[in-house]
Amino acid sequence: MTEARMNTGVSRRAFLAGCMAAGAVGCTTAGSARKGALDPYAVGVISDIHTGHPWGKQQYRTGMEYPWMPAAAKRLVEDILALPNPPANIIGLGDISLAFGEIGDYEVAAEVLKPLTDAGITVTHAMGNHDIRAEFLKYFPGYDKTTKVPGRFVSVVNTPHVDFILLDSLVEPTKRGDYQACTGLGLGKEQTEWLSSTLAAATKPTFVCAHHKANDLKINALCAKSPAVVGYLHGHHHCWMTSFLFNGYSVTKTRVIRMMGFPTLGLNMDVGFGLFRTTPTGATLHCYNRDFYFPVVKEGKNRPASWDGHVRDWADREIDFTFSC
Repeated sequence: MTEARMNTGVSRRAFLAGCMAAGAVGCTTAGSARKGALDPYAVGVISDIHTGHPWGKQQYRTGMEYPWMPAAAKRLVEDILALPNPPANIIGLGDISLAFGEIGDYEVAAEVLKPLTDAGITVTHAMGNHDIRAEFLKYFPGYDKTTKVPGRFVSVVNTPHVDFILLDSLVEPTKRGDYQACTGLGLGKEQTEWLSSTLAAATKPTFVCAHHKANDLKINALCAKSPAVVGYLHGHHHCWMTSFLFNGYSVTKTRVIRMMGFPTLGLNMDVGFGLFRTTPTGATLHCYNRDFYFPVVKEGKNRPASWDGHVRDWADREIDFTFSC
């Protein structure tokens, strides 16, 4: 990485092609993808892709370019495809766009993620606070037709052992191009009521997923008290993190579940993805932490040693989830 360059004036396609080429030269990949059968009992988790088109082409200027992002995301896509048995499903936890939900962002993201769908993997996205639904639909169509809650993009991913509910916590900004306007979040009454009734009727182990933390969406107690919920997954913070949700302090009635945060696919801080392998009685999350960086690195400066320590903190960690319902 080098210091960002402003207003290059290159086209989105040229920018993407250049980044892909840079990724082939400058990023260590897992090699050519092997053609292993997809694993129906495995689910990949990606978050905060934040791919953007060039600064010079942005309608709402972000203030700088992040040219390494498509190449970094491409590298992790190659890592996923190079697994002996890649997951049959991948869920995305939101923030596909770089910042302001421009259509060019989604064009780049669709190109980066295309090898996954070409391999037969089903990729299902949640919405993040940097997304815009109408622009997202132009390159990722159908969510407005399949959603469980009108006006939001709410999905359920069914797998043999466990289901994943993807909530929509995006509150779209009233002013485009303003970072402070991109901080809204919430589920709304209809989505919260849908979640409550869905969990009440669930008989299968279920992960509840959204871009934001359960506490921030005020559903921590709802998730913790449901016998079906075995974990809560979120993005937003660009780093691995784990904590717990509980529904009170009663000795006999308290239920505790793990809340798990995931890294970015290529923007900054932890860079990686997660992979669940599931059985009838539980799931093990393997943490693939591939890098750590924080923009912007000045030209000629060495990579800080602390960054490698952050990579080691989470690389190849495994987190267990037990199914009790």
